[in-house]
Amino acid sequence: MGKGSRAAGLKVKSKGKEAKQRRGHVAVKKLSKSSMTSALKARLKKNSGRDDIRIDEQPQLLDDAAHSVPITERGGYPVIRKKGAADPKNWITKTGVPVSVDFNRCRWLPDDWGQGVKATLPNSRSKPNGLGGILTCFVSPEMKVYFHKEKVEEHVGRTLSDKDGFNGQVRLAKLQAQQTIQLARLQIREVNKGGTKSFIGADKDSDFFRLLSATEKKCLPSKEEFHFCVVSARRATKLEGVRDIVAVQTQLQEAGITPTWYVDAESLEDYKALGLKAVVGGKLTPSRNKALDDAAARKKICVQMSDDIAAWEYRHGERASDKTDDAMNKAHALAQRFIVTPVAAARFIVAKMRASPDKPKLGGVYMLGSCARTFAGPEFVDHHFILGDFFVVDKGSSVRFDENMKLKEDYDFTCAHLKAHGSVLRCNRMTLTVKHYSNCGGAVSTRDSKGVEEQRNIAILKTKWPGSFHKHPKRKNEVVMRWKPTAEESEDDDDIDEGKRNPNRTSKSKKKTATASRKETKKASVP
Repeated sequence: MGKGSRAAGLKVKSKGKEAKQRRGHVAVKKLSKSSMTSALKARLKKNSGRDDIRIDEQPQLLDDAAHSVPITERGGYPVIRKKGAADPKNWITKTGVPVSVDFNRCRWLPDDWGQGVKATLPNSRSKPNGLGGILTCFVSPEMKVYFHKEKVEEHVGRTLSDKDGFNGQVRLAKLQAQQTIQLARLQIREVNKGGTKSFIGADKDSDFFRLLSATEKKCLPSKEEFHFCVVSARRATKLEGVRDIVAVQTQLQEAGITPTWYVDAESLEDYKALGLKAVVGGKLTPSRNKALDDAAARKKICVQMSDDIAAWEYRHGERASDKTDDAMNKAHALAQRFIVTPVAAARFIVAKMRASPDKPKLGGVYMLGSCARTFAGPEFVDHHFILGDFFVVDKGSSVRFDENMKLKEDYDFTCAHLKAHGSVLRCNRMTLTVKHYSNCGGAVSTRDSKGVEEQRNIAILKTKWPGSFHKHPKRKNEVVMRWKPTAEESEDDDDIDEGKRNPNRTSKSKKKTATASRKETKKASVP
């Protein structure tokens, strides 16, 4: 529902990629739900022995990951196997060619049918370096193999539609959700550096919490002290939405938590049909406020997150030797990587908040998918934008979202906390793998192609918080936040990062000198 971040692994220096690093825009190529199928087809081509077809080589880790998935957990496996039906592990064509269970599944395929792929033989139409070599197969319970929908319809004696394949598509979405988590984690950590080829789990909480000081460990809350909330809307009937929903639910359940889903009234039953604990929250900001109110009534810490987060990552390492791109990238690459659960992430942030002398009530993560550029600065900052995709609000805060806002509500919420409590806490080395903007439903449906709604909300921000929001120099309908409590009191920003200040703040008596110096130095343009 919020504004997303990108997958890990971005290099700071690439301006083309950097320009697309906006909240919610995935700019770098990353493993996707089709990666498993690609790996399966590549191996079949390689094993076919044909030298006349092009083989798109896949990373070894992806190949291993794809072939470690049991056939029963692939989308092409029959949803229902009736007594006497052929075992998919033994699928072959009438000419004796093996058929492998596919990761994908056509929308119209009946529940008791399966889908596979097989290597083809060369023929008179084959050309050197050709694109063929693989055929998708539809396998009946009796192991009759067809290659076209019309032949399947002839076999079953009727026209097939999406209704016939709905159960299979829901199952496919759930399986792909599991694979999405694994692929995201695969990108964070190479298998030979931890985990197994069959499953990549999150790091142990105890290992991750070793990064906390003795004082911070004393402030570490238990998972029972939290109210975990997922804000979503109109996504439970779309297969892409189901896939994302299940991915988030799975990661929370993996950590022993059953979250509450705050959804629109029209979609409530659809979310419940997926087995979720769902309640009506309304539109975006009313849902966020209901979640805060519910947490306060339970005397718990509120954690809010988007419905499409595939992974949480934390990087711990030495600070870059200087602010050059090479130095920041090197420090980022050398840092120790932790795959953390959303529960561990929330506990970590709250421990940091409660141990801070400023006692902030709002904490969150870095707003981009790569934190490479933060390695030239502090790990934790306190007057900076807190992304709405994942944040915690500690007990004792009465700050609520402005329900007049439909977008950029997290900017306003950050400023409200800064005004009420004097600080926030952002973990600059904690990032998310999130996708937005292309999602069905949610905040995406609020945006319009002309940016009218974006501009309306930007106007609200500038009116409520004069001097704190500025037009982004590169991105239309985006802003840069630099917190200014009053017009007379500003912070020195030599390194701007949507609100990131220089940790070495100057006093008012030194401001003239600092300002003059900044005019002579080209400011870093950081999204």
